Amino acid sequence: MEAPPMLCETIGMQRYFFHVLNQTSYVRDEVGAELASLTLARARASDAAGEILTSDLREGKTDIVFDVHVEDDEGARFLTVHIVATVEAGAPPH
Repeated sequence: MEAPPMLCETIGMQRYFFHVLNQTSYVRDEVGAELASLTLARARASDAAGEILTSDLREGKTDIVFDVHVEDDEGARFLTVHIVATVEAGAPPH
């Protein structure tokens, strides 16, 4: 549950946006999340990256590259989580 805007200003919460860029698309987060610190925004971006990676692996993708950009409501970028994963499949053991 998100705090009302006035309460967010009082306790120093900020709205962070989590945009995702991969080899074929850019998904802009239009809603964002109000969080109390950049540490919490980093944790949220890491969780999102883990979910995307898991989904891509389950879909059978073998070369996965994407970024999660964390920005404020003015578009200033605070951090980027950059993910590169490769699945190498060999012959099954005998």
